[in-house]
Amino acid sequence: MAGERNSGWPGFFRVFAVFAALMLLLAQSGQELVPIAGGDWQVLSIYEGLTRWSVPALFMVWGMYALEGGNKSALGGTLLTLALPAFCMLVFWGALYAVVSHLLGGGALTLGGVWSALVSAAQGNTYFHLWILYPLIGLYLVHPLLQRFASSASRGEILYILGLAFLFAGVLPLWAAFHPNQVLTALLERFQVHMVLGYMGCYLAGWYLRHFTIGRIPEFFIYILGILGMVLTLAGPSLIGGGRELWYGYTAPGVALTAAALCTLFRYVLGVSEERSRRSAVYALGECVFGVYLFHQIWVLVFRWLGVSPLVLGAVASVPVFALVYFLLSLPFAWLFSHIPGVGRWLAD
Repeated sequence: MAGERNSGWPGFFRVFAVFAALMLLLAQSGQELVPIAGGDWQVLSIYEGLTRWSVPALFMVWGMYALEGGNKSALGGTLLTLALPAFCMLVFWGALYAVVSHLLGGGALTLGGVWSALVSAAQGNTYFHLWILYPLIGLYLVHPLLQRFASSASRGEILYILGLAFLFAGVLPLWAAFHPNQVLTALLERFQVHMVLGYMGCYLAGWYLRHFTIGRIPEFFIYILGILGMVLTLAGPSLIGGGRELWYGYTAPGVALTAAALCTLFRYVLGVSEERSRRSAVYALGECVFGVYLFHQIWVLVFRWLGVSPLVLGAVASVPVFALVYFLLSLPFAWLFSHIPGVGRWLAD
């Protein structure tokens, strides 16, 4: 990774992506509380568009950490170190949210109720923000193949796969919406190629952007594409049409380009300095910050139980303020969960 201007940027980028994901969830849930197309709804929709990049960014972060190192992971080792912990994370947090929701609703805590919550979570009945763990588990199941490819493929071969992912997951669905074609529709809807390549592309892109050095001109070009991507995400539904779902999709071209541009920006411009203490602090925060994402909805439930509206400060201020409040309140618990001996990385890593 010669040419990298700082070494603490992946953790810093991960923290920023998680904070943006909190803002995204607040904007999405807030839109359900206000009249559609009203002033507050428009503000919340803009916040959503500004933070949609956080989801592909999280997959990029997972890829840059899991694929880095060049070791060709054995299948059994991958199942034990990646896929199984992610599944346990899903079951644990799914059950925890079921229990907390039950208690805040006036129910009693019983051993049978806890067991039922665990079984329900294992069957896929989990809290809404935990959806992100399902594609992550899928990626971890095929991680040995992806790592073998990443460790032996040339730069051009990796760019070819990333190009295919961008084409099938982003460009072609957009094209098909405005230029219907039976063959293309069948390819996208029946084979779901875009779903398979979408998050896999993000996973590989994160590793690529960390592993390979980018020249000044390509770096500048990526920033331009990122700005255009954000403009497309925000303005596409009204200026071009097709509906928000088309432009706001997590693998839509504008969203993916914004995530790639921000990842590049953090590597080459916004990362932490080379001072060891700062790198250590950011690294420690980055290690447990996904636990903040997992835990923060507990505080959302508690605030709702206390009668505090998530829009009490108005749409403009509530999203960033409550995101910061939930982040700071969740951070100590995320740190504690991640440091439980033996099982910490299975719960909040």
